[in-house]
Amino acid sequence: MQITVKRKANAPAADLWNYIADFSNIHKFHPFLKSSHFIEGSTTCEVGSSRQCNFKDGSVFKETIKEWNEGSSYTIQAKDSTGRIKDATASLGVTPIDSKTTEVYMKVEMTAANKLMQPMLYIMFKHKMVPAVLKSLEDLYHKDQKAAATLELA
Repeated sequence: MQITVKRKANAPAADLWNYIADFSNIHKFHPFLKSSHFIEGSTTCEVGSSRQCNFKDGSVFKETIKEWNEGSSYTIQAKDSTGRIKDATASLGVTPIDSKTTEVYMKVEMTAANKLMQPMLYIMFKHKMVPAVLKSLEDLYHKDQKAAATLELA
């Protein structure tokens, strides 16, 4: 199954990319993650680097970067996942609209561990999980901007 979700964000593409490119810390804007960190000796964000994502529901994904397009997107392959998904590939990226507005997107291709779960996973990812990730990314930018403005006033 394939899912693509796009969202217009009121934030510069470069700033949103900085959050996305912090590969080992996706938990900072992924509302369903408890934590994330580099694994398997990875320390940089490049093709072949791996991270582990620990979800709040107890499931775990190990993900490896398959493609890295600096400043715009990356694609990962999920492996050794626990839970409802057998395998998955996902891309996360930004496309500038103008200097203050960006289209953020996520494309997911996955197979459910149990074929009966496929329709439920589609609905969950298309209408809940992916939109929440993209909104949280923009929310993190605005939170950081507000904190920076508060520091400037102090």
